[in-house]
Amino acid sequence: MSPRKLSGVIFDADGVLQHAGPFAVEDGLWPALRARAFVDDLYGRLGAAELSDAQTFVAACARALEAAGWPHGPAAFLDDWRTRAIEPDPAMLEDVRRLRAAGIACHVGSNQDAFWAAHLEQGLGYGALFDGLHLSCRLGAAKPQAAFFEAMLAAIPLPREELVFFDDKAANVEAALACGLEARLFTDRAQYLRDLDDLYGLASG
Repeated sequence: MSPRKLSGVIFDADGVLQHAGPFAVEDGLWPALRARAFVDDLYGRLGAAELSDAQTFVAACARALEAAGWPHGPAAFLDDWRTRAIEPDPAMLEDVRRLRAAGIACHVGSNQDAFWAAHLEQGLGYGALFDGLHLSCRLGAAKPQAAFFEAMLAAIPLPREELVFFDDKAANVEAALACGLEARLFTDRAQYLRDLDDLYGLASG
């Protein structure tokens, strides 16, 4: 049987393209435990306005830092957070380059607030590397909601039956399948490559 046609791959970001960095694990400008507690508390207080607008997010973070007794300016915390919270996986990003060189579109489908969306797009260069970034703060819905997948698929100019989605959360994979999108659980790069080969006769590395 001939391999199925593959026109595009959609990747989750956290846990697939990138992994947790040392922020809130190793001591930085603040002891790790205190930094982690601050971030957890911050997200517990943020509303839709802060999550959907980067400037509003930064302003809310600055106020929370002042209330928490942060001894430096908010820029120092935000820069430390941005640079140490996530680490892109070089092998996965190289796979993206190889896929695109072979004529296969690559997209990101991820739950992200506006602060991190801006960092992915500009700071990490995903805006230039990928054919499209489909992020919850911009789509108005979050995985595993069906509305997230329908909005994302409406923005990708390719038939859904020619796309495959990789995510490290089973609930998101199940929701994608329910929307008629081929999807596979991402456990590690080796399994992802096997899935590409099994489904499409395509191993990218």
